[in-house]
Order: sequence, then C-alpha cells, then structure tokens
Amino acid sequence: MKKRILFVCTGNSSRSQMAEAIINRDYRDKYEAFSVGSKPKDIDARTFTTLKLAGYSTSDLTSKPLNHFDTEEFDYLISLCSSARGECSNISGVSETISWDITPPKNVASDERFDKTLEELQERIRLFALIHSDSDEEQFNVETFLKCISDKTRLLITLLLHVEKELSVSEISAALQTHQTKASRCLAHLKSHGVLKDRRQGLRIFYSVSPTLPQWAKVILDQAVIAKRTQLQATLKVLNSTERPVIEH
Repeated sequence: MKKRILFVCTGNSSRSQMAEAIINRDYRDKYEAFSVGSKPKDIDARTFTTLKLAGYSTSDLTSKPLNHFDTEEFDYLISLCSSARGECSNISGVSETISWDITPPKNVASDERFDKTLEELQERIRLFALIHSDSDEEQFNVETFLKCISDKTRLLITLLLHVEKELSVSEISAALQTHQTKASRCLAHLKSHGVLKDRRQGLRIFYSVSPTLPQWAKVILDQAVIAKRTQLQATLKVLNSTERPVIEH
C-alpha cells in the first residue's frame, strides 16, 4: 500500500505544488502526495512553467486550504516553511510531522529561482525516500542485525561462530557454560533473522554465520571479536578442552 504525504506551505502556489508533482511522478510506486496552503492563493504561473519544462504533469494541481483533507489520514505531513509549521498542529489524522524550510521562489526577482527550488525539493525528497524506505522489505537489515547481537549470549554465540566457522549446539553450550535449551533458543533467533544458517549431520545440527551476511556486518563482527577478545579466549579454551564432534563435509 502506498504511503500518503501531505505537503503544506503558506500559499500552496509553488513549493508544495512542486513537491506534490515530484512525488506523484518519481515516487509513485511507494508514495501518493497531496498539498494544501495555510493561506492558499492561485498557483503561480511560473510553477506550471517550471514543472512542465522538467517533464512533470500539472493537470491535477490545484490550490487548496488546510481543511480540505480534514477527514483523511496521512502517513507524513511535511511543512515547507516556518510560517505554515505552526498551523500544522491543527491537522488531525497525521502519523508523523516533518518540517523543511524551503525559501519561497517568488520572493526572489529572478525566475531562475523556481528551477533552483525544484532542484532543492528533488534532492530533499530523494533523501527523504532513502531515509524512510521500508527496510523491513529486505530480508536482512542493519536494525535487525544490531538487535540480534545486542543480547550478550547471542553476541558471544555469533562471535564464536565467526571465529570457529562451524559449531554444534553442544559445543556452543559447553563453551558458554550455559544450558543447551538457552543456546538453542538463541541460535533459533539468530537463524530466523538471517544471521546464522544450519545443517544437519546425523543426529547433530551444526551452525555457522550466514554466507550472505553483508560485508558491513562482517566488519562489525571483526571489531567485536577484538573488543571481546578476553572473554572469547576463555570460551575457546573451554571449548577446546571438551571432546568435539568430527565435522564431515
């Protein structure tokens, strides 16, 4: 489902209209944009000209007051000037409010300012789309990874596997001196989030760090091994003092 954005500025005559046009052409697969003004005026003719020259459609652009969408809901409300920002608090049905400060192009004598405003909005919107992209659509993302290794036991398990390459549940529980049930629970969590993979050998299940782990995640693990060096050395000493299963490939 597309996320809905409401752009707000004072006159709804240039900036918010440009932002609406940019979203509805360049980001129409993920977003749907609308615009209103705290004190709406007729759309500046130079807005139409600038948009048309850049290849944007202007057929659906109209100037509208703040209360035009009173009964509708939006994922984001983005105010484009400080004067309109204060009045945005009266708009209900908004999940998140964001404030930008874009200089009104008509306040500058040169018509070239409209081109620059369009370019500024294109860049602001590009960054917005990147920051607010649905990382949950990805199987693996940085937020998930950091949450997974924020737990002490899960971190040590991941680091052990990063160093040893492959270990069984019994080896991991022995090295960490913890119950196999707890180790298995941590391993299942890490596997379900794409950090680890497993394979069966007879009655044993062996775990290893997923080969699809992004390079940035591997770098984090490399640094974490250094930070946890003393604790890892202790777990490895315990691990190597136990009888270990023969790994067959």
